[in-house]
Amino acid sequence: MSAVTASMLYDLLQCEHRPWMDRYGDPALRDEPSPFVQLLWERGHTHEREVVAGTDTPMLDLSGYEPDERERLTTEAMARGEPLIYQGRICVDDLVGVRRRRGRRR
Repeated sequence: MSAVTASMLYDLLQCEHRPWMDRYGDPALRDEPSPFVQLLWERGHTHEREVVAGTDTPMLDLSGYEPDERERLTTEAMARGEPLIYQGRICVDDLVGVRRRRGRRR
């Protein structure tokens, strides 16, 4: 069984078939993201960069690490009491808390 993310739960609420199609559907049959969706993603990334740049709180940036390493580093950072963890990853049982990278879904 694969991990269940918050994004998957959101997708389920939008369309009951979406999680299954994302996991088992043929990626070649997917539509390319529209220019409007791409614009929304870029604006979201820009907003995120502005918020992160504008904080005075020391921040641990885990965005450059692979998922398993991010999970380990997140756990260690929480144990140390890091005030802000950017792009951390938390797993409990089959649930995953992580920001999904945008683009064509795999």
